[in-house]
Amino acid sequence: MNKTKKMTVSAITVALGVSLMLIGSLVPQLDLTLSCLAGVLMAFIYIELGSPYTYLVWLCTSLIVAIIFPLGLMWLAYLVMFGIYPVIKGYIERLRRPLWLPIKLLYAAVSMAVLFLISTFIMGIKTESFFGLPMELCYAILALFAIVCFLLYDRLICVFVRFYYARIRPKIKSFLK
Repeated sequence: MNKTKKMTVSAITVALGVSLMLIGSLVPQLDLTLSCLAGVLMAFIYIELGSPYTYLVWLCTSLIVAIIFPLGLMWLAYLVMFGIYPVIKGYIERLRRPLWLPIKLLYAAVSMAVLFLISTFIMGIKTESFFGLPMELCYAILALFAIVCFLLYDRLICVFVRFYYARIRPKIKSFLK
């Protein structure tokens, strides 16, 4: 594939990712869901174009959404966790299989900690206790829920990649030459 076609596919993916996250910002209940779906697009770019274009698409999508919605957490979640994870997942799964889960869980924990620290101390987003529980317990419950959601996201990427290889790639293969 020539450079022009690679840049065009990258630009279309950036536009699609930004569009998904803009829809997510309009419907607050869908913000993280659509951020995850925008991240799944990164698997497509990683498969077809390779690493340099994947990083370019990830950064451009993050920066455009950050410029449009600077106070939202969606772009930050995409930048730290959802957007780059399909690429990191590709590197992790090149290792021996028993190492996959611990490294993925470590990545999830570190990226969630970074998200929490940035949102709390830099962006000034206040957290509140729910159901009258102590904040430490709320954080533990939220962390466990987030780990489960992260593992579901990991599985979603696997399902998407298999579907892409089985159904979509054969149909668009001639375009991507």
